[in-house]
Amino acid sequence: MTAAPASDRRLQMAQALVVTGIILYVPANIMPVMTMTVVGDVEPLTVLGGVQELYDSGLAPIAGVVFLASIVVPFCKLAALSWLLLMHGQPRWQRQRGNLRRVVHLIGSWSMVDVFLLSILAAVGQLGALASVQAEPGGLFFAAVLVCTLFASECYHSRLIWETKPTPAT
Repeated sequence: MTAAPASDRRLQMAQALVVTGIILYVPANIMPVMTMTVVGDVEPLTVLGGVQELYDSGLAPIAGVVFLASIVVPFCKLAALSWLLLMHGQPRWQRQRGNLRRVVHLIGSWSMVDVFLLSILAAVGQLGALASVQAEPGGLFFAAVLVCTLFASECYHSRLIWETKPTPAT
């Protein structure tokens, strides 16, 4: 029994990570990522709930940035990686796929800023009886989605885009 070539293993790993990221994307956006307590008012917030809270507080530009960074970018990364993997081995649009992979790879590390900000907010937001912020399980799912997309982007190396499937001999 021979081992699969390294490129096949990298492709399979990228596929597994993208599927895992897609599965985890749902609880990451449904479950609360933090619970805010302000003067006795306890409010669990999902990512979208946090965006709504920022918007309602008159911070529409910040709400827009959080919406883009926390909802749109992870979704677009998963969609882009899925498309790259679906197109694997096909010679169509190789250059565009290479550019898209570079963009996904470039923005990948910046997407962890949300998780970093949540951890800072949870650590600093302890104001005793007046206010507190506590991280919730949704934050772990959200971080897991981001890690899956980071690793999938690393596994699906740009060289794999230029591989073509062999055509069956007739």
